[in-house]
Amino acid sequence: MIFLFSDVLFRAGGIETYLHALALHLHSRNIPVRVVVAELEHCPLVDELVDKGIGVYRQMRLPGDRILLRQHIMLTWLGTQLKPGDWVFCVRQPMPELYLRTVRLVHSRRAKIAASWMFAPEFLPPIPPYGQKFCQAVANTDAVISVSHCTADQFQQVYGYKGKVQVLHYHNLLLFSEPVPLPPPPWKIGFMGRLNIKQKNLDMLLEVMATVLQTQPEVELHLYGGGQDQPRLELLARNLNIQDRIIFHGSYDHRQDLPQIMANCHFFVYASWFEGGPCFTLLELMQAGRFCVASMVGGIPDLYEGYPEVGLLVTPGDRSELTQGILTALADLAKGEINAQKIRDRYFDGFDTESVDRVWNSIFADTSA
Repeated sequence: MIFLFSDVLFRAGGIETYLHALALHLHSRNIPVRVVVAELEHCPLVDELVDKGIGVYRQMRLPGDRILLRQHIMLTWLGTQLKPGDWVFCVRQPMPELYLRTVRLVHSRRAKIAASWMFAPEFLPPIPPYGQKFCQAVANTDAVISVSHCTADQFQQVYGYKGKVQVLHYHNLLLFSEPVPLPPPPWKIGFMGRLNIKQKNLDMLLEVMATVLQTQPEVELHLYGGGQDQPRLELLARNLNIQDRIIFHGSYDHRQDLPQIMANCHFFVYASWFEGGPCFTLLELMQAGRFCVASMVGGIPDLYEGYPEVGLLVTPGDRSELTQGILTALADLAKGEINAQKIRDRYFDGFDTESVDRVWNSIFADTSA
């Protein structure tokens, strides 16, 4: 049995998408799988897993929620279920406060544990009072998994881990059977995700758009997603006097709205300060044949480095590079030089379910002797 474990789960997002895709894929191959999650928000994707007949243990958020207490209860339940030879796969990086207990619990049942890091270790340094215990837990993890090649070395640099680090890219379900046709002009730039300034650097993106609009006044930026920073961004757009060109669409339903979002935008931009593995949104963009201008952070270079026909990488925080990257993409669009099929082909070159499944099998074969 494989237990897919997430000690934090929200309504929607990359980890939620990954958990959903992975559970359905393992279930389709008749591999015994159960899902164990603690929800901070009700997650409709987990409802779909229940509907498919996949066993799910879920802790739902309650008034006055005490998240660490819930974690201990969830681990106690997990201990009653594990059998020798089972696997626990943490689909996101573990909570430092509880990871040593988690590893010891799994091993006490003669089961094994694997963990995937949602963010690069450099953004999750071990800090007191749990830092030493967390590093000890990482050292005793049976399969330490990086979601990108460019962050694999950081497990030794940050945690002092000297064992083998496997690389298993994130993947998602195939959502588009063919590239989505581009809409007619005027040019529309898209962004999908939480409206989070600290991570997504959206304030700088709006400032860059103000510069772009000086020479490309008909361009629009469409922001899909909600978040607590939306009012700040709306105010910034007004202060920059570009509010007519910045369209806030609010939250979207990942299960239903992606085709329309893709069909509405010509290319997308991600100015993030930090990310984890290749972002799920970027995988969806590649499926749909959409070009992307993105920061060179986390696992994003795994997608675009060496593939300028798929995406353009810029230095995070560099306004001039981001401005030039957007202008370059706009010029290529005008000249018809963006090839949607080439972008889609890149998705099937290591990021689709079949490609990642081969890596998954090799990882667990290597560590199951």
